[in-house]
Amino acid sequence: MQTSLYPWQEAQWQQFLQRMQADTLAHAILLTGVRGIGKLHFAQALVASNFCLQLDPAGFACKQCKNCHLFAADTYPDFIFLQPSEESNTIAVDEIRGLIGKLALTRHFDRKKIALIQHADRMNANAANALLKTLEEPPAETILILMTDKPQALPATIRSRCQQTSLNLPDETEALAWLQSQNGTTRWESLLKLAQGAPLAALDLLQSDLVEQRHLVVASSLKLFEGQATVALLSSELESIPVPQILAWLQCVVADLMRIKAMDNPPSLENPDFYRHLLALAPRMTVSSLQQLWEFLLQRSRIFDASLNRRLFIEDVLIQCRTCNKSAH
Repeated sequence: MQTSLYPWQEAQWQQFLQRMQADTLAHAILLTGVRGIGKLHFAQALVASNFCLQLDPAGFACKQCKNCHLFAADTYPDFIFLQPSEESNTIAVDEIRGLIGKLALTRHFDRKKIALIQHADRMNANAANALLKTLEEPPAETILILMTDKPQALPATIRSRCQQTSLNLPDETEALAWLQSQNGTTRWESLLKLAQGAPLAALDLLQSDLVEQRHLVVASSLKLFEGQATVALLSSELESIPVPQILAWLQCVVADLMRIKAMDNPPSLENPDFYRHLLALAPRMTVSSLQQLWEFLLQRSRIFDASLNRRLFIEDVLIQCRTCNKSAH
């Protein structure tokens, strides 16, 4: 587990540190912010500092005491970490019930018991409902930390019961300086722009084949919107790309089209390298059809399960995209 911070997180860390010192941390915290700014890193540092027996002067965990060693080894008994399963990409009700049961047990140490839920937006409806009562009436000396890139995908009843903090993007100068310190031979400006200013997302783009995969998904979706490719052909081309990633990139394309329809020269786009294609395509779309497609993609991202027929699932998504263009029929 991480216990330090990225440079752009220092200011918001001080706010949490003051709450920790005053013992005024909320019993339920919702950490939000775009993917690639280090939300998990920040949350782990916060958890570690709550457990540590001898914080350093900056309020960080010492990494030397018994509690820090247990936390670093992922064996601290009063910490529960929950994330979507790889098989279903969701958090099921039984997993939430298990978490609630662990929170209700007597603490091993005199520090607060903490549960951290990563990608909380992927709780299914039953899981979210099961968590509500615990958010309303939490066990004594417990803290629940929920994390998400998509707070609007969480039920309003969950959001309203949490103290919400949105972690900020660094400014471009700070982000580029950090990226340069990670790899001084890379020209980071274009990657950072593709990552919408999120340094860790830019680093992921460099260190994986995500750049090529993203380009394929975006280019394929534009061909589909324009009526220049068939669903069968594109589903075959996209077969090797993880479905959650396809859905996320399709949502980015739809978001860009809505931005372009809403204003001239939008200040930021998810896919700036495809701006000319998007600009030419946007007039052929209606706002209502784009909104419907956005809701469809969001709903599909929630229900995707690895046990489903992958090819049919992708084809269903692509067919819906194909019907969005009012002039391509």
